[in-house]
Amino acid sequence: MKYLSWRMVAPLAAVALLFGATAHAKINKERGNIVSTNWNKMEMDIKDPQGRVGTWHVKRDCRIRFSDQSASFPNPKVGDLKAPMYIHFQFVEGTDLIQDIEVKEVGFNAAKGGPGVQQKGVVKATDENKGHLAIVLDPGGQKTFRVDPKEMLEGLQNGDEVTILVDTRDGREVVTKITK
Repeated sequence: MKYLSWRMVAPLAAVALLFGATAHAKINKERGNIVSTNWNKMEMDIKDPQGRVGTWHVKRDCRIRFSDQSASFPNPKVGDLKAPMYIHFQFVEGTDLIQDIEVKEVGFNAAKGGPGVQQKGVVKATDENKGHLAIVLDPGGQKTFRVDPKEMLEGLQNGDEVTILVDTRDGREVVTKITK
């Protein structure tokens, strides 16, 4: 009987040790401006107050709150985070994994769709699978953009007159908003 009891107690003790170590992990706080994001890798480049830029990983179920322009972000998610937002964030000491983010300053008028340049044009072609939009800009000629999220392409037809909002991510121009 003692052997059976030990077999039951050992796994419980191991679990208690694991949870105990996690519960005592020190939570650190930092702040800075978002420089760029890569949500395929769940990464953000953040410039700290000293001007140093570092790459941070973001937990998939990261808690996100907006204390600035919160009405524009009723259900905040990682896709809402973008340059040049000023954020306060928390991570477990010894890691680069962000677990909690509070956006203190959005840095642009979110009601207008975000940072970037607004351009008018006529839709030439769309590729919903790849998330690409070919558009004839006024002025500027024909240009092809990546669209994020690509679901914005649904319902667009060749010849539609649209206004697009173009943002720069990782050195590439990306359409972040399309209005007819």
